[in-house]
Amino acid sequence: MSIYTRIMGDEINQQNFDEKDYQHFHQRLVEETEFVRSLFAQRAFDNQTRKLGYELELCLVDKKGQPCKLNHEVIEQANNSLLTTELARFNLEINGHPFELSADVFDHIEADLSDLYQQVEKAARKFDAQSGLFGVLPSLRQEHLSTDGYMSELHRYELLSRQLMKMRGKPVQLQLQGDDHLDIEKNDVMLEALGTSLQVHMQVPFDEIVPAYHAGLWASMLILGAVANSPLILEKCCWQESRISIFKQAVDTRNVDEIRDGIVPRVHFAKGYIKSLLELFEDNFYYSPILPEVIDKPTEALHHFNLHNGTIWRWVRPILGQNSSGEYHLRLELRVVPSGPTLIDTVANLVFYVGLTEGLIACGKDLTRLDFATLETDFYAAAREGMNARVHWIDGSQDSLKHLILSHALPLAQAGLNNIGVENTEKWLNIIVARVSSEQTGANWIMQHWKQHADTAELVQTYLQHAASNTPVHLWPKA
Repeated sequence: MSIYTRIMGDEINQQNFDEKDYQHFHQRLVEETEFVRSLFAQRAFDNQTRKLGYELELCLVDKKGQPCKLNHEVIEQANNSLLTTELARFNLEINGHPFELSADVFDHIEADLSDLYQQVEKAARKFDAQSGLFGVLPSLRQEHLSTDGYMSELHRYELLSRQLMKMRGKPVQLQLQGDDHLDIEKNDVMLEALGTSLQVHMQVPFDEIVPAYHAGLWASMLILGAVANSPLILEKCCWQESRISIFKQAVDTRNVDEIRDGIVPRVHFAKGYIKSLLELFEDNFYYSPILPEVIDKPTEALHHFNLHNGTIWRWVRPILGQNSSGEYHLRLELRVVPSGPTLIDTVANLVFYVGLTEGLIACGKDLTRLDFATLETDFYAAAREGMNARVHWIDGSQDSLKHLILSHALPLAQAGLNNIGVENTEKWLNIIVARVSSEQTGANWIMQHWKQHADTAELVQTYLQHAASNTPVHLWPKA
């Protein structure tokens, strides 16, 4: 889910905020965080349940492969509350159902995703449009990032953009260095609309949440080379998975003084290893509320706590939730995977991500052995260079990301899935094996096509033709 739907929902009614609003919100945040401390002290969390959920963002394009400003119309036509708007009118999001862990859980997720995606496609066809799964839509140009006409027509988006820019006190400067150099400046947050992603939600038992967090960090670094799908930004060849840097820069709310003082940006990999997930929730006080609207809800509902937590965009985000009976649970939102290229690639990515995280939890190795700064450096190297990056394995050894995925990560993912009783995952993990072995990720296919034809409209049209058959990207014909 994007920063906007997560923060806002439909509940923000204020037009402006003053100092009293911030003080009142801070007081509620203090009260609710104190209640959260008591939950941790009492270990008052679900310590049995495993669940999986997902959110998938997608693009709407016209028959010429250009962005199509119809998300409100498509959602209204589909008439399904699981479809929500995104910041830009050419994006929307599918909020999938959560599923209890079972032997065939990924079959259920695949069926759920397919059904919801077909609903979007059917609705889009009513407007002579089509949907597509891109990390970054290659045909986007700077004019498509204008708030005039391209920002979704809801007050909350305009309000949030204004608040973020007020906090920064300066324009957003997006700089990316790959084969080309990208350097653009914006006085709003529309650069965030460049990226679309898959977010995986993992609820795990309370006793496993700290090793699960560390496993999620490692899996997020290791998976990037296999899933990259965001290399071409505004007709510039950038990183293999450019979303990582785009999002970090696009919603950096720090002003000049905060940057000077070394405040960690709101979008970050992590600050380090932890002993309790409570540490991450305590760290939220480092960041000012963005939209400090106070709602009359009981402390136990944790409304302001969760609202604020949703405005700190860690790539492995901790979430504190409640089930229908009021029991609290902890889960992780794994956020690094881009959308696409196809539905079957998307499910394969999800299976690999979950399996690798579970395998790392159960492997019995110390996941904090490697210096954290090295893991963080590897994370950005993987996003920049993909499978060619030289990164570390959990024992401190170093190799190409491609070799580590094939020799270590994939077997560990299979073992992790076996350990939690998930069956018949070979069809999805074999897609990852073939994709990595052939080195034909979505990112590499896009770059080959662009270098051959230098035509983003043709690129998008060809990409969508291949994706329509749901053929995994490693089997697509080369440009």
